[in-house]
Amino acid sequence: MSKNRLLHERLAALVSTLRHGEMIFIADAGSGTSSASLVPLNPDVEIIDVAIHTGCPTVDQLLPVLWEVGDFEAAFVTENMRQANPSMRELVQGLTGPDHIHELRYLPEFYDLRNRCKAFIQTGDYGVHSNVILVAGYPSPPIPVEWMTNPNWFEELRKTQSKKD
Repeated sequence: MSKNRLLHERLAALVSTLRHGEMIFIADAGSGTSSASLVPLNPDVEIIDVAIHTGCPTVDQLLPVLWEVGDFEAAFVTENMRQANPSMRELVQGLTGPDHIHELRYLPEFYDLRNRCKAFIQTGDYGVHSNVILVAGYPSPPIPVEWMTNPNWFEELRKTQSKKD
């Protein structure tokens, strides 16, 4: 059996250029990307639409391929996924391991984090709570979740350090 390869030119380029701590959002078809969406996506986040038709591809088809060909260390999912889509949560945890899957509240935390992603990959998935954020990494100590979820962590770290000095 041959190894999976990304044939989608832009996805392959994206995965090959991800650096430690950068994130990508893999979205179901219900995740809006326009400025008129219920929760608009930051215009600085690149949108890569891979949807072909309803249900193609699904997040659970794309996710294992991205995990295999890329260097990822963790994933964020919504707290709702545990109840609303347990098979998807099992898939994500099977890839990441139990210590590297992190749950966030759907609104606003999960949607806030998508605006810090390098890219937003739109699938044709109509599953409920199928969205997953992958965190790029490599064999090293994991990046603390607080750093990933708090856009002001670096300034807060500086303040803490200056108080110690």
